[in-house]
Amino acid sequence: MTQTITPRCNICGGTDFVDLPGRPKVRCAACGSLERARVCALHIAHTLALGSGSRVLHFAPERGLQALLRDRVGAANYRAVDIAPENYPGLGVQPFDLCRDVFSLPERGYDLIVMNHVLEHIECNYSAVLLRLARALTDGGALLFSVPIDGDDFWDHIVTGSPDEKAERFGPFRHYRNFGRAFIGDTLGMLFRMPERYDLLGAFTEGDLVRANIRPHHWRKFTGASVFVVRRQDVRI
Repeated sequence: MTQTITPRCNICGGTDFVDLPGRPKVRCAACGSLERARVCALHIAHTLALGSGSRVLHFAPERGLQALLRDRVGAANYRAVDIAPENYPGLGVQPFDLCRDVFSLPERGYDLIVMNHVLEHIECNYSAVLLRLARALTDGGALLFSVPIDGDDFWDHIVTGSPDEKAERFGPFRHYRNFGRAFIGDTLGMLFRMPERYDLLGAFTEGDLVRANIRPHHWRKFTGASVFVVRRQDVRI
């Protein structure tokens, strides 16, 4: 690119980004957004038909993305949920256990479902959860989700034990699975029709991505910032 573009959070407009361990200048200092939330915001702005009155379900809601969605569709049409709503004070988050409550979702009930880095925490069959979420989409709706993608190998462990024992084995955030790069097609790709290669430049310009502070190594490779866009008709089962 020949011109210099100042990165600006496409969720809140902030221009100051702070470091995370091993990842310089990635978190918006104003709204706390990470790359995956800003990629979701790009899809909301450019590729989804989402307007006032659209019904949105948002898991583990990011503060800035929640505000953007509420403003876009109206507070009455936006629902934020999490298994531990106390972790989101002041955001009106309702309790929801994906392993128990996902079957209560109405079919064709939502125009957009957003779920970033949630599937690694649930202690049940992630495939069943994703398929049931797809059934909760309207015919024109979309599921935006991201997952940890660290290295090539896929692994999935659900074990018995106390919370402390699980934290000791899987870390303080209890990541029970990782979606390895080499197995995206044989895991998520067996549930949904999706491109074999991830390519953000198929939907957005370089300028869009640089402006939203999405670094080039996320553009054409599966990473933890990759956002999958799934529609009801993409279900293969």
